[in-house]
Amino acid sequence: MQAEIEQLQSSLSPLLKKNLKYGFFSTVMIGFSIINLFFLLFKSESLPISKTALGIYALVGAVGFALLKENKHNQKEIVKMSQKYMLERIKKSNYLTDSRKSNYFKRVNEHPLSAMNVFIEFLAEEQQSKNKSSHNE
Repeated sequence: MQAEIEQLQSSLSPLLKKNLKYGFFSTVMIGFSIINLFFLLFKSESLPISKTALGIYALVGAVGFALLKENKHNQKEIVKMSQKYMLERIKKSNYLTDSRKSNYFKRVNEHPLSAMNVFIEFLAEEQQSKNKSSHNE
């Protein structure tokens, strides 16, 4: 079971790292931009507003929001890839009946948020079937 989950994680690892970086940088950039724009527009009434600074902060914020959008897109891609891996792995199982496999297949498709729990349940049942078949021999 552990090996299967590690294999799933290793296939998703590059996207997860990229997603983590995008999430961090987008949060920092958006926060930096909003705080500086707030102080530039509302707190420095005695100083003239620099259009260059306003443009730079707005650009930093726009890039931050673009990274956030890419982050959300990558998150959907990660879910699709992990779901695809799980479904292919369920299909390949030789230890469970077709009805059990179709039950797991259906549950993974219908409830993508709990797909990992269903997959772990599948792996546990498959392991039990393997153990039973090895004891019968």
